[in-house]
Amino acid sequence: MTVFARLLPPLRPEWRRIAGSYAIGTTSALALTAIVVLAALGVGGAVVHGTWPSATWWVTLAVLVALRAVLTWREMDVSHALAYRVLARLRMALFDTYSRSIPGRRREHSGRAAAVVMTDIEKLEFFYAHTLAQIGTAVTLFLLSLAGAAIILPAAAGVVLLGGTVVALTALLGAAPARRLGAREQQERERQSQTLVDALGAMREILAYGLRERVVHEISQGTRRATRLAGRRTVVTAAIDATRELVLTVVIIGIMLVALATGGSGVIPAGADTAAVLPALVALAVTGVAALGEAARTLTELHPLTASARRVGEALSRSAVVADVVDPIALPDEPLGLRFDDVAFSYDDRTPVLRAWSMHIPPAAHVGIAGSSGAGKSTVITLAARLWDPTDGVVSLVDAAGRRYPLSRIADDDLRRAVTVVEQDPVLFHGTVRENLLRGTRHRGDSTLRDVLARVGPLDGISLDDRIGEHGVRLSGGQRARLALARALVREPRVLIVDEVTASLDPATERRISDVLAAFEGTVLVASHRRETLERLPRVIRLSG
Repeated sequence: MTVFARLLPPLRPEWRRIAGSYAIGTTSALALTAIVVLAALGVGGAVVHGTWPSATWWVTLAVLVALRAVLTWREMDVSHALAYRVLARLRMALFDTYSRSIPGRRREHSGRAAAVVMTDIEKLEFFYAHTLAQIGTAVTLFLLSLAGAAIILPAAAGVVLLGGTVVALTALLGAAPARRLGAREQQERERQSQTLVDALGAMREILAYGLRERVVHEISQGTRRATRLAGRRTVVTAAIDATRELVLTVVIIGIMLVALATGGSGVIPAGADTAAVLPALVALAVTGVAALGEAARTLTELHPLTASARRVGEALSRSAVVADVVDPIALPDEPLGLRFDDVAFSYDDRTPVLRAWSMHIPPAAHVGIAGSSGAGKSTVITLAARLWDPTDGVVSLVDAAGRRYPLSRIADDDLRRAVTVVEQDPVLFHGTVRENLLRGTRHRGDSTLRDVLARVGPLDGISLDDRIGEHGVRLSGGQRARLALARALVREPRVLIVDEVTASLDPATERRISDVLAAFEGTVLVASHRRETLERLPRVIRLSG
């Protein structure tokens, strides 16, 4: 349960609701137990004494039935509402963590990793909203049934305790093989899902290289392995269930034998009343032992969630790649440049990229960064935008007088208003062109948006109200690049940072974007390996790698 406990801190605002869900569930379970015990008591009395239960009995039973119905509805309502809140809390925690740790220095596919974790969160929401309270309710019900049995017939409490212990131990001992088989099954199914996703994404290559039969064979073999593991896990689960049923039967017989052996000594009066109360005592004992068995079984079936909770916990514990700004400084309302002073940077695998590297870009200067692949062009861009902090040295904004404003001392909102970056593979959001242009900036009128689009080049019949699809699927590569640049220009930054935006564009689109960059009145830093793009820049700094 440690992996599940790691996720409780982000859910702190929901602890009260989780406790409320437990309280409602426990009250509902106790109401049901009371109904069963009361019914058994009434039937036992009717059989032994030959008389109908009293009016009080009927009224109490009716009230309990009504209470149970209301609580059942309320429990479902609370659980579903809580599930959505848990989902939102974990998603917000994940977004907050990734916003501070992505892009990380691990050179990982962060989008795919985040997608996997988001799926894991969806699996976990019901656990915290319902299953956790359900386990607590079951344990509470067992303890109360044990106390009730001790009050009614002390010797019977020993039978209940022994039965509950055997049921719990059986389930927990069977949990280890069930968990191992379940984990292997889960890994196998995830492997097949990933293989299928990769295959669908590379369908052209698979057909071109004649790999279709091989992929089908691999997926079929993996499915068979997962099915065999599922069958073995089902056998273990069935054995646990059979043992639980056997123990419940033994508990019933044991209570009857204890009652006969003691003659009902304890709270039960001797004689006929013992037979009248015995069904209620058996119902109470069976309910408690069965509840504990269900709780233990639930714990044994958490193996798929355990893997999900572990991945989510690891994602939420990612270290930040930029430090929090403790004592922010204000930026002047004037043009700004960039300065690198003895900057060093290494990836998480300790691969050094920059060593004591310095660069000064005065305000309004246009500078290119060139170099071979792996020389550090994208690293410089990322450090200049403060998506990473350097391992050593200082990156600063500078004014015309040469005053430096370290990025680590600038509040993030102020920094993002002053500096805007256009990535090599810009991400466009599902929605309209207008919505994409206004992402992260204050409102601009349509005339302003059209003017900016006219500067970067028309989108060939795509209007502000047109939806561009997921990641801009409706647009060509050139259109996506121009829209991403337009989105940056709408923000009116003082420093514009561009990373390989012309890398895969046709010559006409490349010239259009170069014209836009040349006309930009602020500071421009462009990383590129394209000779045509670099030739348009007054100054080019080459990285040797």
